[in-house]
Amino acid sequence: MNNLQLYVSEDLYNTTAGTSWPSYKEFLNGNFSQDAKIQQEIQTLIDSSKKTGSIFPIRTATACQSKWTWSTIYLNQLSTASCHRVRPDYFKLEDFNDFHNTPKKLADRQLMLEGKWPVGGCEYCKDIEDAGGWSDRLHNLDIHGLTPRELETDPFAIRVSPKIVEIFAQNTCNLSCTYCHAALSSKIEQENIKFGNFDHGGVKISIFNKPTSATKEYFDKFINWLDDNIQGLVRLHLLGGETFIQHNLMKSVLDIIARKPNSNLELTVFSNMNSPDKYWELYINQIKDLQKSGNIKVFDLIASIDCWGPEQEYARSGLNLAKFEERFAWAANEGDWLRLNANQTVTALTIHTMPDLIDKILKYSKSKHIGHYFQFYTGPQMFQHPQIFSYNMWADDFKRIYQAMSTNTVHQREAIPRMQGLEQQLKQVKQHNFAEIKRLHIYLDELDRRRGTNWRAIFPYLDIHE
Repeated sequence: MNNLQLYVSEDLYNTTAGTSWPSYKEFLNGNFSQDAKIQQEIQTLIDSSKKTGSIFPIRTATACQSKWTWSTIYLNQLSTASCHRVRPDYFKLEDFNDFHNTPKKLADRQLMLEGKWPVGGCEYCKDIEDAGGWSDRLHNLDIHGLTPRELETDPFAIRVSPKIVEIFAQNTCNLSCTYCHAALSSKIEQENIKFGNFDHGGVKISIFNKPTSATKEYFDKFINWLDDNIQGLVRLHLLGGETFIQHNLMKSVLDIIARKPNSNLELTVFSNMNSPDKYWELYINQIKDLQKSGNIKVFDLIASIDCWGPEQEYARSGLNLAKFEERFAWAANEGDWLRLNANQTVTALTIHTMPDLIDKILKYSKSKHIGHYFQFYTGPQMFQHPQIFSYNMWADDFKRIYQAMSTNTVHQREAIPRMQGLEQQLKQVKQHNFAEIKRLHIYLDELDRRRGTNWRAIFPYLDIHE
């Protein structure tokens, strides 16, 4: 591949080019014109483009940068995926160091090279695109600086090195989110042990028996891998459960970063912002010191939040929203060492007060840019997805969401096309799916029985029947 093509796309070149510039093809062949001024203008474009990093070079109709650059690892489930939307596949302990190149990932990359869609989770983006929306795949194609080194010499390489690694280490968590499960929440696991397996009307809630001995071996393998490979990463995502009470993970990772600095690394921690004060302060201060010392590029704090008000405290059972807001406000007023984002799961329970969340983000965006990312629920209990209801159920909510976005920060306004992608998918739904709605009711009734809550009082609009 021409090295220039890695940094300057044809669209960028043609948008920037003056009337006397050579064609893009001539540019790639090294013809920068005989005019010294034009040569300097082109060189300025190259230099600025290189600062932002290389462009993902594979541009087939289905190519996804995440499939080549990103690996999610579920250590307590002994599985891995190319992103957190894709169904994970199990891999053996002896193959751990090749987690980024499992047979399924290699096969999926080959399909994308051929312009075909893989199955097993990529349908999330395909469905949005088929509905005319802007998917995560399309959004991620334009992110610079994530191209695996192997693609710089072979644009058709499928066996590559990861640039982003995302770790779900243990299920230790202090919340019981309605769309979560015992494999990712010890609180839910404890609840399931207390009340036992539930199987009624097509709704199943199972006790999670985690493979403790194997989990430890996989964890140790990961720490060894990270110790050897941290300099090659651009992003490292730490998740739980609740990350700030995943002590073995936090201590091990921060120790590696202290010993092996990577000034290009963006350390990302996902948090419900509700961990005990002593742990929150311990790890936040350590991360701040590492960033100030140049051991990482930036700390990216991802606040997990879906909506606002009583609806959110129900959907994220155990959440203290006042504590969340206190810490969110603190993070919004910190310096450039900390980057703040909000990450939302969109379910039938969270759409209605999403505009309130957007307004809350605006309140704290006065002093810092706050990113806002959102995605539909994906998981085994798809009766929580808004698609079980006719689009008319949500039409007014989307109007309020767009109104809130359009009057908020530039980032919110830029997120409108992604939100429209979600809406376009829901617009395909013309009728309520009462069978799935009944399952949702069964599920929420069971949660109420276990937790002493009352979903009908908080979500009366969901209480509809055939």
